[in-house]
This record gives sequence, C-alpha cells and structure tokens, in this order.
Amino acid sequence: MSATKSSINFDSYSEKAQTYKLEGFDFLRAIFAIAIVVLHSRLFMVVEGFKIGSLSVVDILNANVVYIAVPVFFQISLFLFYIKSEKMGSGYLLQKRFPKLISLYFFWVISKIVFDIFLKGKSESLQNSTSSVRSFIEFIVSGGNSPLYFFFSLAFIIALTEVLVLSFGKIRKNPIKIITLYSLLFISCALVFLFALLRLIPDDGTGGVGLFQAASNIAKWAYNPLNFLPYIFTTAIVVQEFNSGKLKKNNSKLKLKLYSLFFLFLIFTVLEWNYSKELLHYSRLSLVLGSWLLLYLALLSTRKPSGIVRFISGCSLGIYTFHLFFTHGFFEMDLNVFRTLDQIFPNLVFLIEFSIALIFSVLATMLFRKNNFLKDFV
Repeated sequence: MSATKSSINFDSYSEKAQTYKLEGFDFLRAIFAIAIVVLHSRLFMVVEGFKIGSLSVVDILNANVVYIAVPVFFQISLFLFYIKSEKMGSGYLLQKRFPKLISLYFFWVISKIVFDIFLKGKSESLQNSTSSVRSFIEFIVSGGNSPLYFFFSLAFIIALTEVLVLSFGKIRKNPIKIITLYSLLFISCALVFLFALLRLIPDDGTGGVGLFQAASNIAKWAYNPLNFLPYIFTTAIVVQEFNSGKLKKNNSKLKLKLYSLFFLFLIFTVLEWNYSKELLHYSRLSLVLGSWLLLYLALLSTRKPSGIVRFISGCSLGIYTFHLFFTHGFFEMDLNVFRTLDQIFPNLVFLIEFSIALIFSVLATMLFRKNNFLKDFV
C-alpha cells in the first residue's frame, strides 16, 4: 500500500474488517431514509397545533430530527469512502466512486425532469436554468432544484476528501495529523456558523452585487455544498479512532467525548431556536454535532439489526430517490380525492401521502433490482 494512502492511519482496516461489521449503519440508513419521506410528505402535520412553549412541535421535529438525515448520510458515505479508498488503492475515487456518483446524478436528475414534463407538461427548474449562467450553475449544483443535490454535494466533498488523504501523505507524525484535522474542522465549522449569521441579515431589496451581498446569497442558498465541509473532518477523526482501537465502550475519554458532543448539540440547538425561527436549512452546527454523535453510536452499537431494518437499509437509496416522484410530483397536483379526504379527515391526507410514497418507493426499488441495468441506480 502506498505511503500516501495510509496517511490517515487506515492500515489496520483489513484485519478489523474480518471481525467488525458496520451493522450500526443499517439502523441509521433505515431510520433516516424513512425520515426523509416523513419530511417531504409533511407527515408531522398530523400533530399541527401542538406546542412546547412557544415552539411548534412540527417545527421541532422537522428541524431537529428529520433534518439530521442528510448529514447522517454524508457521515456514513465519507466514512466508507475513507475505508474503501485505503483498501482499494488510489484508483478507487476515479475508477469506482466518481463514475457511480456521476451516473446516479445524471440518471435521477434527467428522470425527474422527464417525469415533470410528462406530468405537468413542463419542467420549471429546466426552464429557469436557461435564464442566466448563474441559474444554470445553480441548476447543476442543486440537482435540478431538488433533493437530488445530494449526489453533487457528495461528489464535491469526496473530491476534497481525496485531496485531504493525499495531503496527509506528507505528514509523518500522527499528533500533527490529529491537530491538523481538528484545526480544519474548527475552520469549516466557523464557515458554517458564518453562513448561519449571514442568513439572519434581511435582504435590503437593492439587489447589490458586492462581496458581502454575494456571501449573503451563498449563505441563504438552500443547496450550498459548503455547508457540508465539516463532515470531511469529523469522519476522518472517527476513522483514526476506529482503526487505532479507541472506539471501545470502556474508554473513559470516548465517553467524555460523546457526552460533550451531546451537550454541544443541545446548546447549539437552543441557540439556533433563540436567534432564528427558520431552521429548515443546513447552515447549522447542531446538525454537524448531532450527526457526528450518531456516527459514533452506530460504530459502538453491538445490537443486531432485524431483517426489516436490513431490508429498509438496503432500499435506502431507492427510497431517497423514488419518493421524490410522489412528494415532489403526484402530491403537488391538485387531486380531488386528496381534497375530499382532507375535508372529511383533517390531516389524514399526510399519513396517506407518506404511506404511498414509502411503499411505492420500496416496490419500485425491488422492481429496478430485477433489471441488470437499472439495479445499479438503486
């Protein structure tokens, strides 16, 4: 194995892989794949009206539970990239990971555009993309202004992860690597915090084009991939600890770290709610801390996932992509049957939409897996 590729201390993985199964990831994938459908089908609207103090229970559940799903998927994907990159060598990124992400991006974005044209007679996201160079760039980065931005953002941060791994090949002393990782994590978190502050500044309505205005526009953009930079360094730190044997339940330093992450998560959650009432975005340090904590807990878990958990986990990619054709497709249409149901059973329509989106996403995933070409996209 090349010296550069063992620079983040991945040497012991091949031995560990024989006995250590990452089964905790099945729980995270299953739970948060469902959480994504919950968010986009607005399922929590069934408890609309309930409050904790002045805060809506719906807003709390959306912002602090289901919105952690995407960060969790980034943490898992980057952790596995670090591991597989070391195991397969320097060609893994260009030969395996990038082609996979690019094919997923183009297949699903094009499919969604074609679907929108078929369903609505037009694709607003595609039409808007031709209005300016900026609009076209935003269209590409945002995956057609949809949750499919995940594939672009993942490719973006994985490319930066590869740069980190190669750069660490020049650092020989392990303590320096750790200090560097925490320093880069702090800088990236400071950037996310800056984005959060910029979001609090209202638009002046002048349409300014200065540096400050440009930074403010980036901060307020829902699909800003820079929000996900901290996950590069959180996962690198976890991989270091994983391969050095530090992830043990009787490790007092690890326990202190887990409790610290939990309390920091709570602190930043409270601060976010106190200073901003619009939290459905990823410029939030609570999401970094919460997903980092969940990554640790998944790796420490010794509980065996049940068959249904493993099944849903295996369908997580298909659920993430297919559900959009319902929540961002059929359910956006003004269907008489849903209006009638909503009048008879208020809020029941959200449960129906969730159930349809989840069940049919799983069925479509299973159908795709029966085709040798289509199975690569789920």
